[in-house]
Amino acid sequence: MALSKDLQQKVYEFLKEKILKKIDEYNLSDEDSSKPFQYALFTKKGYLAKGFIHGCETALGNWHETIAKIIATENFAIAKKLQGQNKLKGKITREAQRTSENILSDLDSVKREPNHNLEIEEIFKASQNPKQTEDRIQTVDLYIETKDGEEIYFEIKGPKPNKNEMRAAKRDLLEIYAMRSAEGKKVKIYLGMYYNPYYPEEYQRWTCLKFFDKGNDFLIGKDFWDFLGGIGAYEELIDIYEKVGEEIRPVLDQKFKDIAKDQK
Repeated sequence: MALSKDLQQKVYEFLKEKILKKIDEYNLSDEDSSKPFQYALFTKKGYLAKGFIHGCETALGNWHETIAKIIATENFAIAKKLQGQNKLKGKITREAQRTSENILSDLDSVKREPNHNLEIEEIFKASQNPKQTEDRIQTVDLYIETKDGEEIYFEIKGPKPNKNEMRAAKRDLLEIYAMRSAEGKKVKIYLGMYYNPYYPEEYQRWTCLKFFDKGNDFLIGKDFWDFLGGIGAYEELIDIYEKVGEEIRPVLDQKFKDIAKDQK
């Protein structure tokens, strides 16, 4: 078992609470209250289900970030989001900034392929002149620290990001590496994604793969969750989702019936 019973219960309670709140708040907007052709094809209940699922998609991203933090707390000394007053603050050398931009430009124009080890070597070398620095403040989706002090930084994204999102995420991670490695810290940086929409095929989205080196600075699906929770964490997490799904379906069905009844 990767996730302890206590940890599984925490994830279960968090997810169920969020879903039940979504169900309680869900209703048809005025512009969706009459869709005669859609209702004829899919039934009103079917249309309501579609709207509810769509509304949950955005929320799931935020929930996954919290669940990732909950899971990481069991295997790491520290697991938290760095935001607000707790944002990561530091300095980056001008040379490291230029090196980061050159790497991004070359990746974007396909002058080079992603090579994580080479990239961080270049960034480290460019971070050694403390006399020419600029202040940096970064939000970090998930910061975890091992018991021996290694710092691990995650940018967490949905599985279908656009190119600008990926370029910005890569820049942020390279700059974080520059900031912390210059202070003598042992640092790892990753892009994390909750699931692979192409499974069982390999992840294929070019907007991500042109900037990130899968397996080295990019963890997706099972690799991401098992990194945080141990081998088997991904499967256990899916089991928790299935359990919550089974328990909330009667509540969801009743909600749809009530809305459909009110709209008659």
